[in-house]
Amino acid sequence: MSEYRALNSDVKRILAIIWMAGGVAAFYSLVWPLLHGHGFSVPFAVLVLIIFTTVADLFPVTFEQGYEITVSNVFLIGAIMIFRDDPGKAAIVAIVSTLVWQLVTRRAWYKILTNVGLATTSVVAGSTVLSLVGWQDSTHFVFGTVLMLVVYFIADTVPLSGLLASLDGRPFEVAYVSNYAGVVLELVGIEFFGLIFYLVWSESPWLSVLFAVPTVILRQAYFQVERLRNDSLRALAAVSDVIENRDEMTHHHTQSVSTYARRVAERLRLSPDEIWQCTVAGQLHDLGKIAVRDNILFKPGALTDVEMELMKKHCHVGYDILRQFSNLEEVARLVRAHHERYDGGGYPDGIGGAQLPIGAAIVAVADAFDAMRTDRPYRKAMPMGRALDTLKQGLGTQWHPVVGATFIQLMLEDIAARPDEGPIVKLSNDAA
Repeated sequence: MSEYRALNSDVKRILAIIWMAGGVAAFYSLVWPLLHGHGFSVPFAVLVLIIFTTVADLFPVTFEQGYEITVSNVFLIGAIMIFRDDPGKAAIVAIVSTLVWQLVTRRAWYKILTNVGLATTSVVAGSTVLSLVGWQDSTHFVFGTVLMLVVYFIADTVPLSGLLASLDGRPFEVAYVSNYAGVVLELVGIEFFGLIFYLVWSESPWLSVLFAVPTVILRQAYFQVERLRNDSLRALAAVSDVIENRDEMTHHHTQSVSTYARRVAERLRLSPDEIWQCTVAGQLHDLGKIAVRDNILFKPGALTDVEMELMKKHCHVGYDILRQFSNLEEVARLVRAHHERYDGGGYPDGIGGAQLPIGAAIVAVADAFDAMRTDRPYRKAMPMGRALDTLKQGLGTQWHPVVGATFIQLMLEDIAARPDEGPIVKLSNDAA
């Protein structure tokens, strides 16, 4: 209960809407027919589909950007088609399978209600559309099926994205695109498999048992691809953490830079891929420091020219490591350029202006700000106001003007949202 109480009012409001929608969907598909004299029965087919759907739910695939998908939609789409004359039976499959899955995994009560509500609403919405269009001929059946899949997708993804947007304090459209843009093909593929499942069932329900084999293969294909991607990222992140942990003063630096970079990229409304690249580049930007000796990395005073040249090589080293991974080629480019300046006076390539990747400019500002706000061997951490003034003074020269201004605005918003932590920082008038 305490976990639910800690949620903000916007999140609770969205949860209430999801629960209400699920309740209305259940009433419409189950209670309303009973009130109008329709009988109620649970045929063996419903039990079979509940088992299939529950097992599929218990083995999700976690994707790079943190979201999960399961192949349970194969059987929920199949249930909508199989019971197209009786959406209540499809609703029973959704309700019972989701409830069992949530109880087995010991989810909190409000998460159980939410997931049951989402599943019920999606299935009933899809069933209703299919019923309204009808299936009296092939044209109606095809059109109704396509429309059902679209409505199912919307009902399955939009409410959840609204919930995640409120939880993370992100714009809805950013949360929606970020969550689903990377798995659209996978989700469409799962829905397509649901149609194939229905066709197999129509020939013979007993043949549907054999459909478990291609469904497992589908799930394993997604799992293996994502495991390879996730394992490579985790390994690189672990190396980055080892480098960071060499110095207690910079502990959590990469995570902070990654978070700052993600927020700025979202505020600038970059594409989901670009947001992800900025986030990962922020986490791995110092990977190349594995090649920098401790006596240089932790030197308490200014570096000599020779030492500085050795330090600069960490951009090359990080780039050379990351470009070996096919899914990190763009991240490698950002890591290489995260010490470039907007005026072209940075390193290693001296690029600037329009040549400077926007993601690299974002990581550069995030890295500089967190470094200024952290104790270092050669100086103490700067106060917030001075760090922001430094950024403002460097807009258009050291830092990308739009990126830097956006970052400053985000920090001022953070400060304004926490009035109990001190007065709002005011930038000096001469920091133009």
